[in-house]
Amino acid sequence: MLDLGFMLEILPNMLRAALVTIEISILSIAFSILLGIALATWKLLGGAIARASIQAFVEFTRGVPQLVQIAIIYFALPRIGVTLNEFWTGVAALTFIGAGYAIEIIRGAVESLDRGQRETALSLGLSEYRTLFLVLYPQVVRRILPPLTNELANVIKASALLSVISVNELTKVANDLIFEYFVVVEVLIELAFLYVVIIGSLLWLSRFLESRTRV
Repeated sequence: MLDLGFMLEILPNMLRAALVTIEISILSIAFSILLGIALATWKLLGGAIARASIQAFVEFTRGVPQLVQIAIIYFALPRIGVTLNEFWTGVAALTFIGAGYAIEIIRGAVESLDRGQRETALSLGLSEYRTLFLVLYPQVVRRILPPLTNELANVIKASALLSVISVNELTKVANDLIFEYFVVVEVLIELAFLYVVIIGSLLWLSRFLESRTRV
């Protein structure tokens, strides 16, 4: 039988940790989308060197395990004079990971549109950047929501890896409770439930936005 009393006892600690995970996730998602749009724009409109550089970034984020990327950022930032606490290092790491996927999702969606739209906009006197932001990007919002949501959900799950750099997020606090009380199942069930709530909220928001863009 589950020890429900123990689960209620540790719930405040778990909720505080969940709040940290939510804060990191919201910031990382927002920065990932902004960075993804900026780099996707650069890749779509930039020269050969820009495209090659961004593609290398994409291949790195996709090909290197997330734990390794987090460790690299944690140890590399101080080397270049950027000193952040564990929380903001975690945000930076997840932003880095999420942006790599966002770039390709946005680029692929734009390139799937009818090329005649771009040519028409340019013939009407719009610049490449205005064409992209005023004509093409608004059309791809609905297309990118499902795949982008899936990848951002993976970014939230990757926040569990931030425990290795001592971020007091959900998984680290759960591990600390397990080692302190030697109770495993109850902690893991509560941990899984809170992740389902957090990621489920993101999926619900995505479906809501998708329905609004459909309208």
